[in-house]
Amino acid sequence: MKAAIIGGGAAGLTAAIFAARTDSDAEITVFEGNGRVGKKLLSTGNGRCNLTNAAVSVKNYATHEPELLEIALDGHGPGFVRNFFAGLGIPLTAEEDRLYPRSMRANSVADALRFECDRRKIKTVTNTKIGATGFDGGGFTVKGEVFDRLCLACGGKAAPSLGSDGGGFALAESFGHKVYTPYPSLVRLKTETGERDLKGLRVRARARAVVRGETLREEVGEVQFAEGGLSGIPIMQLSSLFQGNMVIVLDLLPELDFAAALDGLLTLADTVGDLPLPEFMGGYFHKALTRRVCRRCGLSADLPVNGMTVNDMKSFVRAAKSMEFRIVGTDSWSHAQTTRGGVDLREIDPRTMESRLVPGLYFAGEILDVCGDCGGFNLHWAWVSGARAGESMVKR
Repeated sequence: MKAAIIGGGAAGLTAAIFAARTDSDAEITVFEGNGRVGKKLLSTGNGRCNLTNAAVSVKNYATHEPELLEIALDGHGPGFVRNFFAGLGIPLTAEEDRLYPRSMRANSVADALRFECDRRKIKTVTNTKIGATGFDGGGFTVKGEVFDRLCLACGGKAAPSLGSDGGGFALAESFGHKVYTPYPSLVRLKTETGERDLKGLRVRARARAVVRGETLREEVGEVQFAEGGLSGIPIMQLSSLFQGNMVIVLDLLPELDFAAALDGLLTLADTVGDLPLPEFMGGYFHKALTRRVCRRCGLSADLPVNGMTVNDMKSFVRAAKSMEFRIVGTDSWSHAQTTRGGVDLREIDPRTMESRLVPGLYFAGEILDVCGDCGGFNLHWAWVSGARAGESMVKR
C-alpha cells in the first residue's frame, strides 16, 4: 500500500508517523514545498512550540460545524499529545494550561518528528510544490507516481513566508470539496481611528467583540496599541470573529465594576485632587490613554480633578469602561498565525478524516475549517487530525 501526504508540517508529519506505525509495510511519501519539513513549527510559541493546552475543548475553536469537531477531538485530549511526544523522547512541561516541550525549544520538536520519520523509513521529498494531482478512481497521481491513498495536509494561507500559500484549498476544490472563504486569524485588528497617538502602549483590559449590539465573545488580558490598530492576545483571540460592523469595546478597569471604580477615584481625589486627570490616573494607565478617554466623554484633560463634578467623574469612569474602536479589517496574511475557514467538515468523516466525496482522500490540519485560539490549540488540532488520518488511511 502506497500513501502520499502533501505537506510536511505538524499535521502531515504526524499523519505519516501514525500511518507507518499502523502498517510497517506501507510506503509513505511526504511532499513538502520548503527545503525542510517542519519549518513552520520553528516559529510557534515564540520559538518554544506550545504543543497543546490542558483545557482544550471545542469552545476553543472557530468552525461552522462544532458538533463534528467534537467527534474528531473525542478521546484525543492533552494526554494523547503528552503520550505521543513522550514516545518521541520529548517530555512536556506546563505554564498554566499551556504545555511545552521540556527543552522549551521548537527545534527539538521538529527534530524528533523528523528522526521518527527516518526511523520509520518514511520518504520525504522537499522543495516540491504540488500544484495538481490526478485521480482515476483507482489511485492518485502525484508527480507522476501513483498512490493508493492521498492526504492533504497543506496548511492554510497564514505566514506564506513559511510555505502556507493556500494551494491546498485549490487541490481540495479540484476534488469537489467546498472551501469556506479563508481569512487571516490570530492577527492584529485594524481600527478606523488608527491609534497613532497610542502606538506602543499596553494596558490590561477586558476586550469585547460586538456586532450589531450583540457581544460575541470577551477576553481579558494585555491589549497592545499598534500603528493602525489593536493587538495583544485578547485581540488576537477575537480576530477569528471579524466581520463587517464589528466594534471592539475595551474596559480599561476590568477588575472593578462601575460603582467600585467610581468610589475608588472619588476617594483618591481627596488626597491628590489638585492633579489634572492624566497625572491623577497615572497609577491606572498611561497619560495618553487618559487623554483619549477625556476626549470621548467631552472633558478637558487639563482640568484638575477637584474641579470636576461627580457627574463628570461618572462620565469618565463610564467612558474608561467602554472605549469603542470600530474595526475595519485585519492585518495581512504575512502577520497571521493561522487561517479561519477551509474545507467544510460536513464533507469529512470526523473519526477518520476521510473525504465523504472521494474514497481514499484524507485531510489533516489547518486546511480544514477549524481555527483554534492562542495557547496550543491549533497544534493540538494538527496532532489529532494527523493521527486520525494517518491511522485510517492505511487501515482502510
